[in-house]
Amino acid sequence: MQSSSALCDAPDPSVAPLRDNEFLVDLIADISGSSRDEVIRRFVLEHEDLGANVREAMNREGIKPFVWSSELEAFYASTDAFLYETLVWNRTATKIDMRRWIGSHLQSISDAPQRVLTYGDGLGLDAYYLAEAGHEVTYFDVSNQCAQFARRIFDQGDFEIEMVSDSSEVPADSFDVVVCLDVLEHVPDPVALVAWLTQRLRSKGRLVVHAPFYFFHPCVMTHLKCNQRFSGDLRRLYKSAGLRLVDGRFLWNPIVLEKQDSGSTSANQRSPAHVMLGGVMLSIARIWALPHSMIARALSRSDRRQLKRLIEGMSLAECNAID
Repeated sequence: MQSSSALCDAPDPSVAPLRDNEFLVDLIADISGSSRDEVIRRFVLEHEDLGANVREAMNREGIKPFVWSSELEAFYASTDAFLYETLVWNRTATKIDMRRWIGSHLQSISDAPQRVLTYGDGLGLDAYYLAEAGHEVTYFDVSNQCAQFARRIFDQGDFEIEMVSDSSEVPADSFDVVVCLDVLEHVPDPVALVAWLTQRLRSKGRLVVHAPFYFFHPCVMTHLKCNQRFSGDLRRLYKSAGLRLVDGRFLWNPIVLEKQDSGSTSANQRSPAHVMLGGVMLSIARIWALPHSMIARALSRSDRRQLKRLIEGMSLAECNAID
């Protein structure tokens, strides 16, 4: 087992399981109970059209996009479509670069390993990366199938990652860092979830968040329209929970917020100017999100080209299976 007594050299953020098509296809087939040929077909489809499996499944079940419903909640628990969507999203250059940035940020906090909660981590790829870097990691996700996938890759990596199946089992005041990526835009009450995540942090602990509240497109039909009002919003979503902005990237992919002691003041602590400016730009999407969604789609074109290259090396038999 990997020791957590010291941080390791920065690992490859395109973690080992993501680089093995054969392994990924076999693992999804085993977890979902689908034939290998069907998994290959859907695997390739997702690389060519990110979000296609979730979109097709929602359309088939008549689930209304961009709104919360009991049907959508049940869909999260039962569908295997997120195995494909989450896997391929984690293979994009955008997500890999975000993972690399987070690893570098944690190294800048301390030379010692951090106790990290990855909340809503889906297939566990962020937990895998941070454990490989030497951090002490706890994983949580609501999807049973995603958790099965995560357990298998954790075993393959020989990491001691704690897996929690019930959020009530996640202890309060326990983590140096909580990583919550691409979750808040999906939940019906982001304010309540941010407050809950903040309670899991120790004093001066850090919340790392990516939440594209502005992005509405058929490729992301589970983003909730009601959450558009939180785009670029520090005050209602984060400051109300006792968090202070301390770092991040220009368009909040991601941002980092620090938990403040009760009664403490941050009057003399300035927030990063570039992140604040990015927040102003994102706040426009509270009224008009179309330009932001269009830009996000334009920026994803390089991701689509890169994703197609990832399946060019599949065997002839596999390619024939999708004809």
